[in-house]
Amino acid sequence: MSHYLIINTGGTIGMADTPSGLSPQAGLMKSRLDGDSRLTNWKEHRLSWHEWQPLIDSSNIRPGHWYHLRDQIAAADCDGVLIIHGTDTLAYTAAALSFLLCGTGKTVVITGAMRPLTHPDSDGYGNLALSLEILRKRQPEVCVAFNGRSLPASRVSKVDTEADSAFMTPNWSDSLWAQPPGKVKSDLSRSWRPCALGVQTLFPGMPMDGLMSMVERNYRALVLNTYGSGNVMTDDALQRILEKASLQSIPVFVRSQCLFGDVHLGQYAASSLLSEVGAVACGSMPLEAVLTKLQILCAQFNQSKDVINGFNEPWAREWQSL
Repeated sequence: MSHYLIINTGGTIGMADTPSGLSPQAGLMKSRLDGDSRLTNWKEHRLSWHEWQPLIDSSNIRPGHWYHLRDQIAAADCDGVLIIHGTDTLAYTAAALSFLLCGTGKTVVITGAMRPLTHPDSDGYGNLALSLEILRKRQPEVCVAFNGRSLPASRVSKVDTEADSAFMTPNWSDSLWAQPPGKVKSDLSRSWRPCALGVQTLFPGMPMDGLMSMVERNYRALVLNTYGSGNVMTDDALQRILEKASLQSIPVFVRSQCLFGDVHLGQYAASSLLSEVGAVACGSMPLEAVLTKLQILCAQFNQSKDVINGFNEPWAREWQSL
C-alpha cells in the first residue's frame, strides 16, 4: 500500500451541471474515487486529500498558486502527489512545477478532463486510472496524465478545446524519457514576487508602439514569437527598440510561431538583428515552459545575466529535442 496526497484545485473533471452551467462541486472528486467501480484500484492505497476552498476555474491560476503547491508538495510525507487541475492553464502549472520541484525527488502527476466525471462519457475516469499507473512507477519528476499518455510536464501545450487528446508535446519523442531530466544549478528558494514579462507575436504590418512601451516601462524580459526559425522583419523601429532593450539589460528570448522545429539564430540573414542584440534562442520549448521558467527566474534574480544563465540550464527536459 502506498500513500498518495491528492490536491484538488478545481477544473472540469470535478464539475456538475447547474442552472448557470458547469460549476465546481466540493467533495465530488473524493466521492467518485471512493465509490465508483471504475476507480477501485485507488482503494488499495492510503489517500490524503487537500481540496482548495473555493475550488477554482483554472483561468484564475496565478504564479503564487504554483509556489504554494511547491511548498506543500516539498513538505508532504507521501509516496507521490496527484494534482487535479483545469485544462485551460494546466500546461502552465505543469511546466512551473517541473522547474520548481526539480531535484526534490518528488513524484507528481497532474491531470484533469475535458468532460466532468458526472457525465457518463467522461474522459476523467481514464485519466485518473492512468495517473495511478504513473504514480506507482515513482518517477521522481512531474508528469501530465492525459488521454492514455504520460507526458513530460515542461513540454505540453493545450491545442484542442474539445478532443480528449487536448494536449500535444511538439518536438518530443517518448524515447527521450531514457535521458536524465536535468538539474537545477540555480538557487530557487525565494518566494514568488511579481515581475513584468512582455510577449509579442510578430505579424506583417505590426505596429511597434506596444513593444516600445514594454522597453520604456523596463520590463524584466521580452519574448518574441518570431517567424520560422527565428526571423524578424527588416524595420528601423524594431531595430531601435531591440537596441534600446539591450542597452537597458532587458534580455530578449526568441521562439518560433511554428509548432515543430527549433530556433536557429543566424541561419537566415533575417535573424541577424536578433544575434546582434544578444537575443537568446528558446530551442523547441513551448510557450508555457518559456514563460513559466522566465517568471521563476525573474522572481529569483535581479540581474539579467543570472536570468539568462538559468534559462540556458537544462532543468526538467525543456531543452531535450529530437
